Amino acid sequence: MNRKKYTIVLIILLILVQVPSFSLTGDAIGFTINFHNKKVYFLGDPVWIEAVITNNSTETYHFKVADNRYYTLDFTVKTPTNIKLVHSRKFTIERNSDQPVFFREISLEPGERYGVLVNLNDFIDFNRADTYMVEAYFYPELFVGNKPEFFVSNRLTLDIRPALKTAEAREMTNLVTGEKIERQPIPPDEVVSFTLSARQKSQWNRFFLYLDLEELLKKNPSRKRQYIRLSEEDRRMMLKHFKEELKQEVVDRDILVIPSSFRILKTTYTPFEGTVEVLEKFKYTDYTEKKKYTYYLVRKDKYWMIVNYEIQNLGTE
Repeated sequence: MNRKKYTIVLIILLILVQVPSFSLTGDAIGFTINFHNKKVYFLGDPVWIEAVITNNSTETYHFKVADNRYYTLDFTVKTPTNIKLVHSRKFTIERNSDQPVFFREISLEPGERYGVLVNLNDFIDFNRADTYMVEAYFYPELFVGNKPEFFVSNRLTLDIRPALKTAEAREMTNLVTGEKIERQPIPPDEVVSFTLSARQKSQWNRFFLYLDLEELLKKNPSRKRQYIRLSEEDRRMMLKHFKEELKQEVVDRDILVIPSSFRILKTTYTPFEGTVEVLEKFKYTDYTEKKKYTYYLVRKDKYWMIVNYEIQNLGTE
């Protein structure tokens, strides 16, 4: 792929925003769009789109790409009732201004592809959750004049769900499926892996999902004596306070240390009790510390819960 030096062109825009009337067709040059790392989108999330130009011909294809993507790409987004969404304020301002535009001339040899990654939110204003149809336009000679040449892409269906209003709601939502993360009847080793992975990512709500806070609190004899003397309401308050202390890492720090890596060594369990042995590594500047954690679990209803743990130091490497 050959790239020539940057050139400056002054574009005088005659129309604020409109889809031009001169469309390029044919299969020699392909223009497609896809979601980048597709996941469930919630209102306010960035929607990353990968736009790809492919030279399917037998000759070299030349086109221009502006540093300011608004002169190279455009999008049309419509609701199921065919209502067209308006462009973003930033897009409108850029397209309505007289300014020098830097661009590169690109040469694609037969079979080569060129892709750019853009945030759809930079082009379109999304103000409500809905299902949308997305179509893109690529201007090989930039957006110039009343009827610039353009290619039309394939169509994508974009499902935007209502915004997750709190950090806790986002943390407890599977961003791939959109489903709420709740306890699942998974085996003890998966419970421990889930808990350790959550701790590695500092996802506190996920970390607490399979921890039996009452049993962990009573692991300390002093706290246990205090706890059993309390009323039911005071016990709930003590558990709430214990949970906050764990978040602040002022109690039971051994279970809070974040491993750089971990590996399940052994899992044994009966219908109601389980034990999971894990090799955990903690990487420091000059060495890596190794420890074997043994987690004890109890099955309550249909869920396995971590009720205790022990630690064995295995030295360093």
